[in-house]
Amino acid sequence: MENRIAELRKEKGMTLKQLGETLGVRDNTLSQYETGKRNPQLGLLQEIADLFQVSIEYLTKNTDKRDFPVNNDKDMLKILDMIDNHTISLLNLSKLTMLELALRILKKREEFSEGKYQKYKDTAFTTLHIIEKEVEVLDRYKKVRKEHNDTVELIYEKLIHDETNITPNEVLTFIEEADRIDFEELKKILVFSNIFLI
Repeated sequence: MENRIAELRKEKGMTLKQLGETLGVRDNTLSQYETGKRNPQLGLLQEIADLFQVSIEYLTKNTDKRDFPVNNDKDMLKILDMIDNHTISLLNLSKLTMLELALRILKKREEFSEGKYQKYKDTAFTTLHIIEKEVEVLDRYKKVRKEHNDTVELIYEKLIHDETNITPNEVLTFIEEADRIDFEELKKILVFSNIFLI
C-alpha cells in the first residue's frame, strides 16, 4: 500500500529510529511500511496520522489534500458546505480539524439552532463522542500492539528470513485450525508437541 509515512517523517526531521521509538515500532518494520513491503494495521495508521496531524486519507494517498484547517468561521462554513455537498467527508479531516470544527459549531450553538446548518449541531456532538471513543480504543489498541509487537516481529522474521520448513500458508492453516478447535484442546496439542521437541 502506498503511503506518505516517509515523506511526513522527513518533513518533521525525524529519523526512522526516532519515529519507531515514538510509536513503539521497530525501525526495520517502519522501513517496510514506508516502502510498501508491509502494511500497517488501521490502528497504527491512525496513530501515525494523528502524530503528523493529517487524515488517514492523506496518509494513504487517497487524497492529495493534507487537511482542511479551521482557522475562522468562514473556513468552518466552507468545510460544512463541502460535507453537505458530499465533496468531502469527515474521513478527509484530521482528528484535530474534526475537533476544531465540532468545538466551533458548539460555540455557535444558537446560530446552528435553525436553518441550513441545524443538522451540524448534532454532528458536532456526534463527532466529539466519536473522537472520545476513538481515543479510548486507540489507547487500548496501542497498549496491546506494544505488548505483542515483539512476538509478531519474531514470527514475521522467522517466516520471511529464517530457513525453516514451515511456510506462511502452513502457519495460516495452523491458526485457522486453532480457531476451529476448543482452546483447551489446543493447549493440550501444544504441550504434547513440546514433549516431542525436547
